[in-house]
Amino acid sequence: MSENLKFENIYCVGRNFVGHAKELGNNIPTSPLIFQKSNSAVNIKETIEIPSHKIIEHELEVVLLIGKEGVPKNHEEANTYISGFSTGLDLTDRHLQTELKKKGMPWFASKTFKGSAVIDANFIHEYECPQEFYLMVNQKIRQEGNLKDMIFSFEDIILHLSKIVDFKKGDIIFTGTPEGVGALERGDQIEMGFNNYPPKKLVVI
Repeated sequence: MSENLKFENIYCVGRNFVGHAKELGNNIPTSPLIFQKSNSAVNIKETIEIPSHKIIEHELEVVLLIGKEGVPKNHEEANTYISGFSTGLDLTDRHLQTELKKKGMPWFASKTFKGSAVIDANFIHEYECPQEFYLMVNQKIRQEGNLKDMIFSFEDIILHLSKIVDFKKGDIIFTGTPEGVGALERGDQIEMGFNNYPPKKLVVI
């Protein structure tokens, strides 16, 4: 998939793994917690650029590519909207997010800075998503996830979103991060992906 690919809307799900919700001291949601990143936040390069004056944390996630327009009506139909699976990093300015949450304000500014939606553009076009995914930083495991630990399934998320928006071909959904989020530093060597599939490798600059 080339760097000229144009993604449409970028939807994200917060607190979709119990372990991650607990590590940040958040309540477990009873319905998908949705936020967005701007389209300009997409980064499908081999580098991650982080601002020198900020602490930016990684959040490993399975990323869904929406392959058609419309509004699904049930779980079975929701599944047909997925045209590819990949992994990505929802980069987060955690200090800013914490301040915004304290003030009861939206998270947008802490989530949608330049390059904050890191995506492996080599989507897997199979019927089912690989079950296990991981993030390594400097050859050490930082995060490991398993789809069975998700609070809300892909279909749950898509149906919830479809009550709010009509999908476009090229929409992206970040589906939530497992526990183990942490800060990135310049020079970090990143590897992320699904078990038994070629990984995406990146360098933090």
